[in-house]
Amino acid sequence: MFDPRIYRAALIPAVAAFVLLMFSLEPVPSPLPPPISAPTFEGADAARDARAIVALAPQREPGSDGDLAVADLVRERFSAIEGGEVSTQDFTSSFEDREVDLQNVLLTLPGSSERSLLIVAQRDSAEGPGAASSAAATATLLSIAETLAGSRHERTLILASTDGGSDGAAGIDELAGALPALEDVDAALVISQPGAAVREPPYVISSGTGPDSASAQLVQTARAIASGELGDRDEGPGPWVGLSRLAVPIGLGEQAALRRAGIEAVAISPAGERPIPASEDGPEAISTDALGLAGSAVLDLVLTLDEAERPPADGPDDYIRLGDKLIPGWTMALLALALLAPALLAAADTWLREQRFDWRARRSLPWAAERALIPGAALLLAYGLGIVGLVPAPRFPYDPSRFPAGIEAPIAFVALAAAVALSALLVRPTRTPLDAEPHTLAAASGLLVGFAVLGLWLLNPYLALLLAPAAHVWLLPARASGPPRAALVALAALLALVPAAAAFATVAAQLDLGASAPWHLLLLVEDGQIGLLTCLLLCALFGGLIAGVAAASARGVTPVGETRLRGSGSHAGPGSLGATRSALPRR
Repeated sequence: MFDPRIYRAALIPAVAAFVLLMFSLEPVPSPLPPPISAPTFEGADAARDARAIVALAPQREPGSDGDLAVADLVRERFSAIEGGEVSTQDFTSSFEDREVDLQNVLLTLPGSSERSLLIVAQRDSAEGPGAASSAAATATLLSIAETLAGSRHERTLILASTDGGSDGAAGIDELAGALPALEDVDAALVISQPGAAVREPPYVISSGTGPDSASAQLVQTARAIASGELGDRDEGPGPWVGLSRLAVPIGLGEQAALRRAGIEAVAISPAGERPIPASEDGPEAISTDALGLAGSAVLDLVLTLDEAERPPADGPDDYIRLGDKLIPGWTMALLALALLAPALLAAADTWLREQRFDWRARRSLPWAAERALIPGAALLLAYGLGIVGLVPAPRFPYDPSRFPAGIEAPIAFVALAAAVALSALLVRPTRTPLDAEPHTLAAASGLLVGFAVLGLWLLNPYLALLLAPAAHVWLLPARASGPPRAALVALAALLALVPAAAAFATVAAQLDLGASAPWHLLLLVEDGQIGLLTCLLLCALFGGLIAGVAAASARGVTPVGETRLRGSGSHAGPGSLGATRSALPRR
C-alpha cells in the first residue's frame, strides 16, 4: 500500500527549495551607460533608400532576381565606405520546396580589439514588397554603416545583410557558421521592421528557440535606449509571461536564430515580435518618423556596446523578472525537481513493495506503458502527414502568416482524432488486470509519469515545473481508503495539465496566433522545434495519466481492514496456510 510517510518526508526539500528561491532574488542589472555623444540618424534618408529598394525590386523572394539585385546594391554601397572590408557568403537553401541560391553581404569595420558586435538586417521578403520590414531594415543598415564609417571603434563592427530570412533564417545559420570565433561576439543586434507606422511593444525582442534567457544587462540596456527613442516605456514581460516563454520557447525573428547559434542577441522592432502582414507592408506603410526613431535606437545601442569596458554580462544566465528583481533559472529548476521527487519516490516505494509481495505486480509497468501508445499513434500519424505533404514542415523560426490554418487543418486534426480513437479501441485503456489492485496500478502510472517529467526536466526544467502536478495524480487511486471514481481522477489529471496549457496559450497570445494556435503547435512538431524526444516523453506522460484514471476502475481491491494472505507462492488459496490433515481413512 501507499506509505504517506515517505511522501511527506520528501516534501521537506520542496519547501526548502521554495524558500531558497525567494532568498535568491537578484536585482535587475543597471543598463550600460549611454555614449557620451552620438551622431544623428537621418530617418528621411533611410526612408528614401527603403522606397528605392522597393522600386528596384518589388518582389524579393529568397534567391529571386529582385533579391540578388538588392544584394548588388548593398555590396555597392558597402564598397564605397572607406576602411571597410566587404565580403559575401554564397550558399544554397530552399524556399517553397525548391532549391535556391542565396547570398549574404557583409561589411567589416575593424576595431581596436578582437571583440566584435554584429548588426543584422534581413534583405528578402517572402511575399510582397516588404517595404516597412525588410526594405526598411536594409535601408537602416546602410545608413548606420555610412554613419559609422571613418570613426574609431573599440570593437570590430560586422554589418550583415542576410538572405533567406523567410526560410527559417537560413542566412543567419550561414553567417554564424562562418564566424571564426563566436565567443568573441559580445552581442548581436537585429533591425526588425523599423518602418512600421503603428508602434506596438515590446520594442526589444529577446525570445529564442530554447529554454534560456538573453543577457539581462543587454536586454535592460536595449530597453532603456528603445524606450527613450520611441517614447513609450517597454516594461518587458512579467513573471508568468517570462516563465511561459521559457517553458514554451517559440520566439520569432532572426534574433532567435542567433541565440540558437550561441550568440547573445536582441532585436529592435517598433512593431512588436509578430511580423507585419504582407497586405500592410506596402510602400505607403513606410513611416519616416518610425524609421528615424528605430534607426536612432539601433545606432545608440551599437555605440553604447562599443564604448562599454566589458560585455553586458551582469545578471543570472537564465531568469524571469519579478518586479525589480530577477528569479534565477537554477532555483526554478531545483524547485521543479523538488516538487517531482515526493511523487516519484512514493510511487517507486509502493511499486517495489508490491513487487516483493507478489511477482505479478511487475506486469503493471508494461500495462501502464501500453497506454502511451494512444497518444503515440497520433504522433506517428502527425509525422506521416508531414511526409506526404498534407501538413507543412517549415524551418523554424518562421512567419505564422505564411502558414495559415486552411482546409488542411481540420483534415489533419480529424485524422489525428481517428488515430487516437482507433488506438484506444486496440489498447482498451480502461482494461485492468483481473488480479491487480488499484494502488499497484496507480504506482505504475506514477512511475511512468514521474520518469517522463524527469526526462522533460533534463530537456526543459521550466516545462517540467509546469507539468510537476501531473506526477501527483496517481496518489488519488492509490489512497488507503480506496480509489475515488474514475471521473474524479480524470478531472484531476486534466487540472494537472492546466499550467502547461496556460503557458502555451500565453505564448500564443503574445504571438497573436489566435484560434490557429493548435495548428501551429502541430507545425512545431513537424519542423522539429518540439523535438522527437520531447514528444515521446509527453506521450509517456499522457499514457501514465490515462493509466492512473484506469487504475481507479480496477476490481482487485482489498477491503479496508482486511489483510491479504500471502503464502510461499505469493497467493491466497489452498496450501497457502500450510498442510492440512487428509480426510481419507488411514489404513
